[in-house]
Amino acid sequence: MADRSWLCVGGVEVSNACRTITYARAGLRPHTTQVGDCCCGDLAGMLGDEPYTLPGPDEAPWVDPAEPDSVDFAGLLITDIDGLDSAPVERAVTPRTGDGVVIGRRRYGPRTIVVTGALLGRTSCSVDYGLRWLSSVLQGSLGCGSGSCGGDDLQYMTCCPTTTGSTECCPGPCTAQTCAQGVFRTLKDVSLIEAPTIIGRFGGGCGCCPATGLQIQFTLLAGRPHALRAPVTIAEAVTWPPPSGGDDCVEWVTDPGCMDEYGECAAQAPQPCPLDPNCPPPVVPDLPLPRNDCQCEPWERREVCVTVSPATAPIWADMVPVLELYAGSGVLRSVRARFYPNPGNVPASELDPCSWCSEINISYLPEYAHLVLDGTRRTAYVQCPGRAETPAAGIVSGPDGRPFSWPVLECGIPYTVCVSADSDLIAEDASVTLRTVVRET
Repeated sequence: MADRSWLCVGGVEVSNACRTITYARAGLRPHTTQVGDCCCGDLAGMLGDEPYTLPGPDEAPWVDPAEPDSVDFAGLLITDIDGLDSAPVERAVTPRTGDGVVIGRRRYGPRTIVVTGALLGRTSCSVDYGLRWLSSVLQGSLGCGSGSCGGDDLQYMTCCPTTTGSTECCPGPCTAQTCAQGVFRTLKDVSLIEAPTIIGRFGGGCGCCPATGLQIQFTLLAGRPHALRAPVTIAEAVTWPPPSGGDDCVEWVTDPGCMDEYGECAAQAPQPCPLDPNCPPPVVPDLPLPRNDCQCEPWERREVCVTVSPATAPIWADMVPVLELYAGSGVLRSVRARFYPNPGNVPASELDPCSWCSEINISYLPEYAHLVLDGTRRTAYVQCPGRAETPAAGIVSGPDGRPFSWPVLECGIPYTVCVSADSDLIAEDASVTLRTVVRET
């Protein structure tokens, strides 16, 4: 069961139990309401905050100088949250003509998160302000009026960690932040599907005094079902090795039986059993697929490889990569990233060149541009200095210019990731950064 102490949507903290309890005990609550001390340890320290005092001095997320009632609002105290424990699993079930059924491929559906809580404040006006502030925050940070946007990140805690500063949470001396770093999770593409609704009121005292506390409920939907841990940096700004300075003389081969790399790998693949030559199976026509004709093989490649240790993820979970390329002071062309399962943990030079499980090609990257291949969202985009973030679908492709598949690192084995590019164009300050993100269901 997910912890109810903290919730953040689109980078805005919408609930912090320790913050709200502190403010309520300082008087920002209905005078007939008692507030317990049900708070997750040093939550302020886990988040890197100073100890909480009052909304104004603390610059609480809802404080607005143009709204005097904002400093009397204590926040949202979550009393129940449902939908964060696991992703729903779906499988198609088709009856057989005889007994039994055919069970289809597993598919994780969207997560529906229902949040119930209480809004606390010193006055009914401050609580009313808090409800309007919360409703605005939950609309999302993208500001899209047409509903065409994918949603925001939702961050939460899976449990309340021990933050004693001893070896109970990590080797050696620990801070509250280092103890807590393993309990935070992120859901992607989260959107509000049911706005905060008042389901109860509390805190009224005298005959004509209005209730100053509200019980509310709202519903969020996570478009991507996987709960993500914090990224782990595998390699940071690794540069390519210098050119080898090989022989400029070329011996051309005109043998018609000579195959390129893709043909050699296809020839090594296991062939099906031979069937009746007099009755061949019908030929299914190839489906038309988009191709990137700008992808070409350079004269010479330079390559940099890094190893992903299986220790960065539990054996029961998988990982997705976040690969960043920086072009530096020159353009990059014919970039190729290959992901190799490496259960024997052999050096990159000894890997079977046909054993990669995923290949991603980038035909071109301009000077000083960053390309990000984000496996958590399955999006690719380019960021150029002084320009807007640009989708990279036009320059990213798979083997031989065909569509590519997003790599998933699983089975608790090492992987080797090799990134190569046209050797003549790689700038000295061009670099590769690789991070992995553990996915939980």
